[in-house]
Amino acid sequence: MARFRLIASVISLLALLVIVWIKWPQFSAFPAAEATSMLLGYLAYILIALTLLLGPIRQWLLPRLGPHLLVLRRDLGIAAGLCAISHVSLVLYIFERGTKLFFLQMEKPANGWLGLFFVDYSRYGAGLSPNFSLIGIANYMGLLAFLMIITLLLTSSRYAEKLLGGASWKRLHLQNPLIMVLVMFHALIYVQSIKGEPHTPGDILWLAVPVAVIRLVTFVRNVIKRRSS
Repeated sequence: MARFRLIASVISLLALLVIVWIKWPQFSAFPAAEATSMLLGYLAYILIALTLLLGPIRQWLLPRLGPHLLVLRRDLGIAAGLCAISHVSLVLYIFERGTKLFFLQMEKPANGWLGLFFVDYSRYGAGLSPNFSLIGIANYMGLLAFLMIITLLLTSSRYAEKLLGGASWKRLHLQNPLIMVLVMFHALIYVQSIKGEPHTPGDILWLAVPVAVIRLVTFVRNVIKRRSS
């Protein structure tokens, strides 16, 4: 098992480095911190998708491979969490320095990272108000996904599983599909509104479609097997 984890970790790291190597030249027009934050968000999205694929794939393979794939899924989930934390940290850092990645037509965004979620109406005699623009909604989706990822990351150990109880722990970790949906729409809104380049909708959907298809096919297969037995 230890040898498998080492080999899988090395292969996964190399694959992520290849993705960064391919993508990095496409971000040459962006400041380094902003480009890094976008790439880390993209890597987190890929890793979340892989964790959703390994469960169904495990059911199509030999039973003896199951424990190895479960360990790999946990490791990839932890890596996704670390990429997500780094992505969010860089975004907050960029905004706190005063960089504005988007502007509303009439309202002035709040200073610092609060501008991601609130609009400052102080010049009209009011205070902060939730940002319900399309970009604001995308930011709320990203925040919710981030909080869910942190929850899964903090409970990814065997100790947490034992502390919460098997059934409760399993229900908690069934959040993964919702996390991917939130991250997917978060990314698509940004791609379609303010960051159409270098990402395209295809960069996001190329993973969402096979994940949905494979999970659906596996679900139907399991239903048929249960009914037949």
